[in-house]
Amino acid sequence: MEETVFFNLGNALASKRDQKELIKEAQIAKDTRKIPGKLIIVEDEENGTHILFELADQTEPSAETKEFKVKKVID
Repeated sequence: MEETVFFNLGNALASKRDQKELIKEAQIAKDTRKIPGKLIIVEDEENGTHILFELADQTEPSAETKEFKVKKVID
């Protein structure tokens, strides 16, 4: 069973349809931006887009957030 998480789309670092391409971009972002925490790739089930967030940006459900399914966590 996939975990459900909530994020504000305004906090997204990147988005792509191809999860493998987004994983590559996440690794580059982690190296170049010196992001200290974990990154998370989620899927927007409405349109199939994969979105990259910093795990620390996860929030509680509200009118400003959207529900996503976790696809991959990058340390």
